[in-house]
Amino acid sequence: MNMRRTELDLCRIFGCLAVLMIHAGADIYHEVPIESLSFAAVNLISTAVRGGVPLFFMLSGALFLTRPALDLRRFLIRHPLRMTGLYYLWSLLYAALRVLSGQLAFGRDFVHAVVAGHYHMWFLPAMVLCYLFLPVVHAALHRGGLDGRYLTGLFLGLGIVLSNCNLTPDPAPILYRFTQNFSLDYLPYLGYAVWGWRLASLRLPKRTVYLAPLVWLIVTLLAAWGNRWYSGYRDDADGWLFSYFSLPSFLQASAAFCFFLSLRDRPFRYRKGIAGLADATLGVYLLHPLVIEGLERAGFSVTPDAPVSSLLGFFALLAVLCFAAACLARQIPLLRRIL
Repeated sequence: MNMRRTELDLCRIFGCLAVLMIHAGADIYHEVPIESLSFAAVNLISTAVRGGVPLFFMLSGALFLTRPALDLRRFLIRHPLRMTGLYYLWSLLYAALRVLSGQLAFGRDFVHAVVAGHYHMWFLPAMVLCYLFLPVVHAALHRGGLDGRYLTGLFLGLGIVLSNCNLTPDPAPILYRFTQNFSLDYLPYLGYAVWGWRLASLRLPKRTVYLAPLVWLIVTLLAAWGNRWYSGYRDDADGWLFSYFSLPSFLQASAAFCFFLSLRDRPFRYRKGIAGLADATLGVYLLHPLVIEGLERAGFSVTPDAPVSSLLGFFALLAVLCFAAACLARQIPLLRRIL
């Protein structure tokens, strides 16, 4: 039986596209005059995609917490351990590219860059921390047993060992940065996983397919107005409501998630193609800063002269190239393992 849930694959693709738009429009948001109509449009676009990141944590909750049983060993190897390996592998790659381009000196700075990771890599440690605590939540929700040694390991590893790594007489920036990668500050994202499980467990009414987009649109418009008002108040472009834990972002993510859940019983064409794109989203996430830099070197960029059209065009080109590269790379067995 095919257990693949196409509606969740679509949700994953949507979240991935939202992340691409966030990074494509990050700079131009601060370059356009806040009193201009262009800023209003860029602000609306930037605000509309803020719920994309929480969707990935909600998807994890929907996929794993709804299962009646969780194979702990298999789960830990395939998810938190693999994510940790990918983090350091790709951090090494990005740091090596910076050395080759002359942006970084080989030595201590290189090691620090590998440990710190690229600017977009924070997501992997956050997901690792979420995955480490998912078995605890799963056991609580399903009234199952969880080996006390696992809970002890979590406490000793995250509560004691990482904390004591920073108790050196001479501050060690590399060691400190390593501990910060897996900081418990990421733990609130676990709440999104539980929220995703909760929504996936509900029997949503048929009208959700119409109401959810309406809620998303209303929240987006109000949040965009709030961001523009606050930017005017501060006399500087300010993403006041851009936090992934702001109420608008929470409502956007919830509405989008409910919309995709409401598609569950619908017949889908091209299920295999959708599944392939969904499987490529991790690769898209890992690769997209390289593609952004490559496009900018080739003369493609988001410009203040035509911020809206250039942003949309740049985003479309970025999305096509990233998904094409990730899908093609996944056809190569060795690359498939690191994407």
